[in-house]
Amino acid sequence: MNRDFKGVWIPKEVYLDTRLTALEKIILVEIDSLDNGEDGCFASNEYLAEFCQCTKVKVSTAISKLIEFGYLDKAGFDGRRRILKSRLKLSLRQTQTNFKADTNKVDSNNKDNNKDNNKSNKDIKEIVNYLNENAGTHYRSTTDATIKVITARLNEKFTVDDFKTVIDKKVSQWKGTSMEEYLRPQTLFGSKFESYLNQTINKQEKAAKSKNTPPEPPRYKQFTPDEELDAVPMPDEVRKKMFNYEKELGV
Repeated sequence: MNRDFKGVWIPKEVYLDTRLTALEKIILVEIDSLDNGEDGCFASNEYLAEFCQCTKVKVSTAISKLIEFGYLDKAGFDGRRRILKSRLKLSLRQTQTNFKADTNKVDSNNKDNNKDNNKSNKDIKEIVNYLNENAGTHYRSTTDATIKVITARLNEKFTVDDFKTVIDKKVSQWKGTSMEEYLRPQTLFGSKFESYLNQTINKQEKAAKSKNTPPEPPRYKQFTPDEELDAVPMPDEVRKKMFNYEKELGV
């Protein structure tokens, strides 16, 4: 029996195929070694069982499995001998092609993920900066807790404008009140985010807000000297004397 001997080397694609047992891998490599490329391998189950030190039933089961997984082809039967053709080289080429395709797909997915991550980081920074500018806070866009709560809402398809709307509403409602301490990412962008987004600030809330706003100082009207004199109540005689006195002074 001619042997195209390749040694005991097992290709990594076969070695790492978890569908095959160690015995089935040895049987495959032995059949491939006996396949000279023209006539194929016509070794019997009895020979293979003796060589691999196992039963003929295990050899028969292994060959059926290897044919099913595409490693072997049953090329024919000449009346005395069964002929098997190894598809190992072809299988390896297909595996390598699939591996390259999968690698390209992974690279493409990684590029897409990087784009998504860059956009997400940009959105988070814009949202946190808007909160700080309007609420007078100093939160960082790189804090894990802040990133987590904003990312959760972005994944729910809320937009950056939605975040700004919530910030505007709650700053208008809470700033300058005892609730101002809750103008923070964990509260604004947490589980009540959608409720805040759809909230309408009623008149009572606006009135409560105005109570916390210090009143403006009173504005007094500026009078001319004559208007000031007319505004002061006095008897006619006194007023006449004042008028004459001012006249003498040339006022």
